[in-house]
Amino acid sequence: MSRKMTGIVKSFDFKSGKGLIIPSDGRKDVFLHISALRNNESQTLKPGVRVEFYRINGLSGPMAANIFLS
Repeated sequence: MSRKMTGIVKSFDFKSGKGLIIPSDGRKDVFLHISALRNNESQTLKPGVRVEFYRINGLSGPMAANIFLS
C-alpha cells in the first residue's frame, strides 16, 4: 500500500456505492467503493466530506483503500 493521504469526496452515489475522491496533493481523482469504508458510516459519505485513505493501483486506475472519515 502507498502512504496515507487525505482528500475530499467529489461525488458519491449511495445506490451504486461508488464515487470519487479529490486528493489533497493534487493528483488524479481516486475511485472509491463503499466496501473500502472502514467506519460503516456510509450515510455521511457525501460530496465535500473530508476523508483519509490509502491510494492503491486498481485495474482501471487509482483506487482508495481503508477509507476513514476525518
